[in-house]
Amino acid sequence: MSKRKKEYKETKKKNQNAADSARFEKKGIRITSFICNKGLVALFLFLLSFGVFAPSLESDFVWDDISRIKESYYKLNLSEINYKTLAPWLGKGIKGKHYRPILHISSVIDNEIWGASPFGFHLSNISFHSVSTVLFYLMVLLILGEFRVDKKESIAFLSSLFFALHPIHVESVSFISARADLLCSVFFFLAIIFNILSYRKLWFFILSIFCFYLSLLSKEVAVAFPLVAIGFDLISGRFRSRGNLLRYSFYGLLIFGYFYFRSTRLESIFKLDWAHVWGVLKVLFSSYLFYLEKLVFPFNSNPFISSLPSGSYYFVFSVLVILILCLAGYISIRKREGITAFSIYWIFSTLGPHSIVAMFGVAITPLAERFLYIPSAGFCLLIGYLLLEVSKRLNYEKLGWGFGLILCVFYFLFTIKGQSVWKDNSSLWQYASKKSPNHAIPHVNYGTSLLQAGKTDDAIRELLLAFEPGVISGKKQWVYASNNLGLVYLDKKDYESAEKWFTKTVSYDPKFYIAYYHLGVIYIIKGKNGNDAAYYRKAEEYLKKALKIRRRHGRSHLALADVYLELGEREKARTEAERALRSGLIEPLAKRARYILEITEN
Repeated sequence: MSKRKKEYKETKKKNQNAADSARFEKKGIRITSFICNKGLVALFLFLLSFGVFAPSLESDFVWDDISRIKESYYKLNLSEINYKTLAPWLGKGIKGKHYRPILHISSVIDNEIWGASPFGFHLSNISFHSVSTVLFYLMVLLILGEFRVDKKESIAFLSSLFFALHPIHVESVSFISARADLLCSVFFFLAIIFNILSYRKLWFFILSIFCFYLSLLSKEVAVAFPLVAIGFDLISGRFRSRGNLLRYSFYGLLIFGYFYFRSTRLESIFKLDWAHVWGVLKVLFSSYLFYLEKLVFPFNSNPFISSLPSGSYYFVFSVLVILILCLAGYISIRKREGITAFSIYWIFSTLGPHSIVAMFGVAITPLAERFLYIPSAGFCLLIGYLLLEVSKRLNYEKLGWGFGLILCVFYFLFTIKGQSVWKDNSSLWQYASKKSPNHAIPHVNYGTSLLQAGKTDDAIRELLLAFEPGVISGKKQWVYASNNLGLVYLDKKDYESAEKWFTKTVSYDPKFYIAYYHLGVIYIIKGKNGNDAAYYRKAEEYLKKALKIRRRHGRSHLALADVYLELGEREKARTEAERALRSGLIEPLAKRARYILEITEN
């Protein structure tokens, strides 16, 4: 009896195990079927990318957004866009520090649809990131196919999850003015896709050239595209193809034309002081290590990176890490595996333009997390490939997926948390001033946001830090700090202190017209309080200085109109009110200008 029971239990257990195995196998087939369905995967990745950054839809304009969009929305109109925008050789060349017409066009379109609403601009940023994630997925599928990698769908899917969720992308997506990186990536990935497809049908090369051109018009980092294309051909064994000469020639001509028609040259890069070559090389290697650290450990964000880690040990370690990665790439090529080498090469080549920024100091911040948006593609591909490849060789593929999904959870949580920093200008600069306490700019910007929030005493405390010894500062920072301190005291009706700080401002920068305007305002107030014409004449003097520097400053024209009205010089008051309106003065100041015109009509 006991023997029969034992046999019955064993049979039942075997049947149960068989049923469980069949169920798990069926589930595995469903998962594999989903991963192999490119359309469903693309839709899922788009929605995931959009969903993880949806909290940014509630964020305000911050940092450069305020001056570039919020305060200049009236300049973002379709009438400014014509055929010369995308073809500078048909006009008079390119003017300005940056030439990013695609970025400008996208802002104009947003402004036409949404007005000066941060919601619409954030919606576009999130959409561009979602599109980039889908294009990254398609690009990785093609790259893996060219290297004949097994289970390319699984690797592409996991790598794309990393790209969709990576916390280093928060700055690029949540900061509207960093949109150039998103736009550049869209066309950069498309250019890679079409370049690979052109091996099968040559006419795809035309689309590759077109997308490369648009990526150049989005951001300068696109100059790395030919390097990536050549590196891909070298590592995949396609370098000796006859069609490559045509490809490389067109890419080279496009880059030459791009730089030739720029009126703003990167002269500081080519006028290198050879006595400081060693220092430049140290910055180059150290910047690479810094960015690699950020890719591997993206959990400690900093929106204002004021300086690069220095020191001999850091430099030596950076050289060692780079040599190890180069060795790993060499072994990858020798073993005819390729993906590891290409992923590392992608990171190095796309980081090159941003390392130039660090070496020659051509930006306010020598380093920035938004610069890692395109380089992170190589990192995500590398990690996705290594996790699944190593687990496959260990005959335990679930291990790779397990580690991958745990990493995705961490990425998700830190990406959600990171967006809160970019909620508004106050939260951004409060966080940045804690992360970079020894630099004046975060303190000045935080002080300005406190001033706008009416927290004058806190604003004074932050602004005064710009003048503290040991804080990295200079005349430019002193100008903004002293001007804002003047505004704080003007708001507190402490006119003597306000005048003192505005006077300091013009001593730091005699061409800072807005300080002259504020001095004029102070003397108008003094004139009204003391009923003294001498104060109005002093106000006239300061306002004329402001207008000598900025002829179409509407507020100065309006203030001057008020001065002349008080002095009884009605004709002059009328003239200045007309000039104020012609300068584009907006409400409610425009209403005051129209009132002056009415009362001075006869």
